[in-house]
Order: sequence, then C-alpha cells, then structure tokens
Amino acid sequence: MNQMLAQFRLELLTLAAALVVVLADLVQPTAGGRRASRRWLGWFAGALAVMLLTEVARAWGDFPRPQMLWHGAIIQDRLGMVFKAIFLLGVAVASVGSVDFAVSRFRHVGEYYGLLFFSALGMMLMASAGDLLTLYLGLELATISLYVLTSYAKLTPRSAEAGLKYIILGATASGIYLYGASLIYGSVGSTRFVEMARLVGPHPLSSPGLAAGGLLVICAFGFKVAAAPFHMWAPDVYQGAPTPVTGFLSTASKAAGFAALLRVLLGPMNAASPTWSTAVLVLSALSMVVGNLVALSQHDIKRMLAYSGIAQAGYALVGVAAASGLGTLATVFFLFQYLFTNLGAFLIVTAVGSSAGDDEIASYHGLSRRNPTLALALLLFLLSLGGIPPLSGFWAKLFVFWAAIRSGLYGIVLLGVLASVLSLYYYLMVARAMYIEPAAGKPSVRVPVPLAVAVLVCALVVVGLVYPAHVLEWTKEAALALLR
Repeated sequence: MNQMLAQFRLELLTLAAALVVVLADLVQPTAGGRRASRRWLGWFAGALAVMLLTEVARAWGDFPRPQMLWHGAIIQDRLGMVFKAIFLLGVAVASVGSVDFAVSRFRHVGEYYGLLFFSALGMMLMASAGDLLTLYLGLELATISLYVLTSYAKLTPRSAEAGLKYIILGATASGIYLYGASLIYGSVGSTRFVEMARLVGPHPLSSPGLAAGGLLVICAFGFKVAAAPFHMWAPDVYQGAPTPVTGFLSTASKAAGFAALLRVLLGPMNAASPTWSTAVLVLSALSMVVGNLVALSQHDIKRMLAYSGIAQAGYALVGVAAASGLGTLATVFFLFQYLFTNLGAFLIVTAVGSSAGDDEIASYHGLSRRNPTLALALLLFLLSLGGIPPLSGFWAKLFVFWAAIRSGLYGIVLLGVLASVLSLYYYLMVARAMYIEPAAGKPSVRVPVPLAVAVLVCALVVVGLVYPAHVLEWTKEAALALLR
C-alpha cells in the first residue's frame, strides 16, 4: 500500500491540491454578510502548483527506467514527468495570471482553481497511460473539467455557447476514440500498450480492423490538439471561453493530446511507423496551411490566435511524423516553450480585453504608447510564435524541422518554412497596430500585479530559451524513456 502511494504521490498531491483550494474558498471568513476578497486564492493555487513542481523534480531520479504499474495500465517514466511539469506550469501561470479576472467575473472562484487542478490531474493520467482505457479515463477527466471552465462565465452568452459547442464536438471525438480502441482490441486482443507492441506488426494494413482503429484514434487526438481538419471547434471555443481559460486550453490541453499521441504511436504502434507517419504528415500539412491562411483574415485576436494554434499544432506534428528519438525530443521542447509563448500572449489579451471591452485587433492601436511594457511583451510572444531568432519559437521550429530532415521528410519541412513566413504577416499586423496605428483617444491599459508577474515569467522563459541546452537535456531524457 505504501509503495503504491509513493508511486502515485504526485497525482495524489494534485488531487489534494484541487480539494484544498475549493475548501479554502468555502471556509474563509465573511465580512458584512459578503465574502471577503478572494484574490489570495489565485496566489494560493499558483503556490500549490509550484510546490507540486518540486515534487516532479524530486521524483525525477525515481524513474531512471520506465516502471509498469497495475500490470502495465500505468507507465511512470521521465516522459510522463516532463509533461506533468508542463501541465503544472500551466496551472501555476494561469492561476496567478487570472487572479483579478476571476474575482471580477466568476461567482465561484475556488471551484475555478479546483477545476484547473482536476483538469491537470486528467492530463497527468493521459501522459502516464499504458492502456487505451486508462488513456480514455484521463481524457475524460481532463476534458470534462475543461467543458465546465469554458462555460464558466455562465452569464455571458458567448461563453455558454462555447461550452455547448465544445462538449458536443468533444463527446463526438470521445466516441470516435472509443470505437477506434474497440477495433484495435478486436484485432489484437489487448488494450495494453506493452502487449499491443508485441502483437502489432510492421504492416497493420494487413488487418483492416487494426488499420481503421489506428486511424480513428489518430483522428480523435487530431481533435484534441486542434489539428485540421478536426479544428472546427477551436476558433469559437477560444473566442467564447474566458480568456485565461483559453490560454490554458490552448497550451496545456494541446500538450496532453500530444503526450497521448506520442504514447500510442511511438509505443505499441512504433513498428508500423511507415504507415501512420503518412496520416500524421497529412494532418500536419493541412494544419499549417489552413491555420495560417484563415488567420490572415481574422479581426478578433482570440480567433487569430486560435488559427495560429492550429498552425502550431501542424509544426509540432512534424516532429511526431519523424518517428524518431530526435523527433520526440523536438516535439516535447516545442510544447514546453509553446506553453509560455501562447499562454503569455493570452494573458496580455486578458488585460487589453478587460480594458477595451472587446478583443478586436483594433483595440491594440497605439498600445506601445498606452502601455509600452505590455506591447513589448506581446511583440516578443508574437515574434516567437512566428519563429524569429533567437527567441524560443525559432529553436522549437528548427528542432522539429531538423528531425524531419533526418527522417527524409523534406517536403513537409519546405511547407513548414513557407507557412512560417506566411504567418509573420498576421503576427506583424498586430505589431503594426501596437506601434504604428494612433491610439485615437484609447485609454491606458491597467495591468494588475498578479497578471504582470505571470506575463513576466512567460517573457523571461521565451527570452531565456535563447540558450536551450538545459531544457534540451531534460527533454532528451524524456524521449529516451519512451523509446527504451
């Protein structure tokens, strides 16, 4: 019993953190018949997430080699630890960044932070899944929490609409996943990754059920990572959800989808990589083309960043399609830096949107004169998303493209480079609004201290990864854990 508790210490502590932050909101004192200020809850949730990150660091040495638990249903290894760190970093930054937003917009603040932890717990289960059914349980825990968070501003019609669209399409994707898993089970007789790796041969097309099941599972996770043509939900959901939730959804949730995709494709399906790599390449190409082309015509910055996220998923899929240790390393590094880049951008959108009352790009006119620091930070994030050196986004794209070149995927690299050049147009369109367009009497943008701290952390990471050697060594260990 004690050994099992030790093996699941991080997950149990995350569950405890979710319950503690909810209970802390319920038992706090009242003043004059009204609840006292609950701004401290965001700081408290962020501190809990940072404490859990220290547990990840402590447990790193416990898994020099992957450990199979519960007869292979759970795999504890360094790949899972890296992704769990990404999820907790997302919770920490989103919690602190949304302190003032949550107090002013939400009635149930404690439950909001609790749902962030519950969602992260489901993502952790996905990252450590060793069975198709365990993976499904993690997927549902994560996404159900995200359904609620998306519609958390329930008095806002757009938020309620976004939550409804997300749950309908999310349930459809879950059904597709379960049907694919059932076909795989019917073909190989097992849902455990270890056994599937032994039973799945290099030619899965010889088994129609296995081929169809694998394709359906890839499609289901195409929805999860918002890859075209399964991206239909993303623009509306990103636009309608509360902006800090959008930032968390667009980064941590995407990372969870890629964690699951890597587990399945480079685990039990690794022998069949020449077959599934083609399907992933198609998703990657479509995502880069559709995401960047449609983003050009957007006037709402949240929708623009949604289509940008679709394109970013395409770049990350290049690393998956490489089907190699270098590709896995590059994908994990890409997701790590993307967390800070995109979440930082959405936190700035939170500040500007709260001041302007909308999320139109026109609201950013003259931002460099209304709040120079905020404009500079957003410029850094946009340039990083565009892959401008020496920011972290440049290194992330360089690594995934290099992995693809090493695997002989020259065509997708050429398309990715052209797509990156195209993306600079709409990123610089926002920069033009901030630095060239007149302010036209728009008010200055007030940035609450917690949000400023969160944005500063994101900006420091984006700039600090100009020299990414330490993070690359970390992700290298994760990639080796998957391929052992």
